[in-house]
Amino acid sequence: MWRWLRDLAVKDIGAFLAAELKRPLSRFHSHVKELPQYRFVDLHDAVANRCQDLGITATIASDHRSEYLNAILHAKPGRWVSRRVARSARIAWAVGPAEEIFLPVDIFWICAAATGREPLVARVHYDADHEKTIVEAASPDAAAAQSFVTEALRRADAASVYRKRVLALRFEPANRDAFGDVEKPERLRVLFAPEPTVDDDDIVMDVTVRQLLWRNVIDLQLRRDVLKAHGVPIRRGILLHGPPGTGKSFACRYLCAKLPDTTRILVAGSALQHVAAIFALARLLQPSLVILEDVDLVFTTRDINVQGSILGELLDQMDGLRPHEDVGFVLTTNAIDRIEAAIKERPGRISQCIHLGPPGPELRQRYLARYLTPYVTAAVDIETLVMRSGGTTQAFLKDWVHRAVQIATERLAAPGDEVELRTEDFETALCEARSSAQGASARIIGFLGEP
Repeated sequence: MWRWLRDLAVKDIGAFLAAELKRPLSRFHSHVKELPQYRFVDLHDAVANRCQDLGITATIASDHRSEYLNAILHAKPGRWVSRRVARSARIAWAVGPAEEIFLPVDIFWICAAATGREPLVARVHYDADHEKTIVEAASPDAAAAQSFVTEALRRADAASVYRKRVLALRFEPANRDAFGDVEKPERLRVLFAPEPTVDDDDIVMDVTVRQLLWRNVIDLQLRRDVLKAHGVPIRRGILLHGPPGTGKSFACRYLCAKLPDTTRILVAGSALQHVAAIFALARLLQPSLVILEDVDLVFTTRDINVQGSILGELLDQMDGLRPHEDVGFVLTTNAIDRIEAAIKERPGRISQCIHLGPPGPELRQRYLARYLTPYVTAAVDIETLVMRSGGTTQAFLKDWVHRAVQIATERLAAPGDEVELRTEDFETALCEARSSAQGASARIIGFLGEP
């Protein structure tokens, strides 16, 4: 039951706990566990559920984050610390791509003594200064307090709000004041990404590439029990490489869409430097698939790598995955020649390299048909477009259609009129796109040479 602040106006938090627990606070042993800040929702729910099992006699949200539970129970307050019961702030926590809940940042649960069990107080609070979540439990029975924390962590892991979701990891650097002191520590943020919607009809992909993705990623996850029973390790790494705009990101979307019962973790940019945190999250939420994008930005060959410790950490983490662990990983790069050989040439780390290049005529026709679906194309000669687009990337084909639509809208009598595309719209768009492209600069707009 909740205790409202108006009923506790004259009490401090220590007096409140003593009154509810009905035991001398000096007898209580406390146990504490610190975890990353993004685990707050998981731990709040797990502790609340565990306390519900034990029988909650009181719950209070009162902000005392400057002190640990052990100090509240056993020590006198510091000169500048107030233990007066005060309403805890409630802040928003994401629990989905477009969902959030508000929870107190400091909350206590009291479970009074019962037959065969000593009283217990549990607490979860968010330390914003150090970007961490803290779970604590205290009881006259030290083993009971330790057991409570262990069970709460087990429940938090099993029922995590991040499990079977698409997650995007982002890195926020530390903020420092004018004297160089850290005002806010660096942190790795775990964000929910939208669930990709890629239907089989939307998949325009080379048959060989699609089969390799299925064999080396999707099939391992869908038939993990059968494969494990026959001694096939579930962990496997693949490397997608090829020029920009050739479908590597789409291939990753395809994998994410086909594995709804797997936690999919997307990592890019500066977040790539937090290798240990990435793999710890992947192990926690397994079965999981880690997608490391543009790895040539960090994991380059040793002779040009200025972040050797991060490269070494990646190799250690890859080797440290045990055969029974359901953690797969996909690496993407635009420059495979820059990737450290110990990654791409060592079976067990990378088991399959898949090249994605400019599409051939048949695949270009399928791409154009897909991109042209929303428009009227009776006056468009698809075969001419396929012939004129030799050596282009998938990204260029999509942009080409958008350029042609823009040109076609210039003929509209009214904004709401139907757009009718013509072959000459594409010719005009192509001429404009290539008007200033000479030699190597043609690659900038997606021309890679004849396939």
